[in-house]
Amino acid sequence: MRSAILLGELPPGQRLLTAQLSERFSVSPTPLREAMQRLAGEGLVEFTTQRGARVTPLSAEDCVEITDLRCLLEPVALRHAATSGDDAWRQRVRAASRGLLSAWKERDHARASSELAYRAFYEASVSACRSFRLRQFARVVREQEARYRLVTIDSVDRRVLARDHRAMVNALLAADTAQVEELVKREVAGFVRAYLGTSVVHPVTAAGTVEAAVVERQG
Repeated sequence: MRSAILLGELPPGQRLLTAQLSERFSVSPTPLREAMQRLAGEGLVEFTTQRGARVTPLSAEDCVEITDLRCLLEPVALRHAATSGDDAWRQRVRAASRGLLSAWKERDHARASSELAYRAFYEASVSACRSFRLRQFARVVREQEARYRLVTIDSVDRRVLARDHRAMVNALLAADTAQVEELVKREVAGFVRAYLGTSVVHPVTAAGTVEAAVVERQG
């Protein structure tokens, strides 16, 4: 169920009906309810008094909170990886990068496969980081950000993404951690900017802090 939420198969705001989900995932109601409680703890599911459980809707506030956390964690994990990575790590990074660039170049762009390639690249990139907790926390935040990438990836210029991605890979392999941090923040700010332009953002919640955060990351 977590994967279905993160890949948009269960879209934001969708009601989670136990009978339907039990049939879909071939599980009984009890473990399903336990799973929904765990997902609620991650902020992916919410319970309402009258309507029961639903996939947590997207919001500008949530988007910027997750983005801020990612901009704190990801550069640190990448810095640790860049300074301790060996040749095998470099090969993994290059291979994952080729997979991501290939996904972005597809004429019939598939958002889910693109998202999986995106996550695979960052998993490979931080794999040389020796801190298990840092890798784990960075992964959780990166995956939570997936729902926002899914609704924006078709509205961003993937040629620009690819250009900056190549520059980031070169900086990562050269252990230029300052450049890596700058490019990671530029990338995630681009997704935030794109999210603000989508119809899923309410005008009231989109004002103020998110715009400020994007400007700050560009600065």
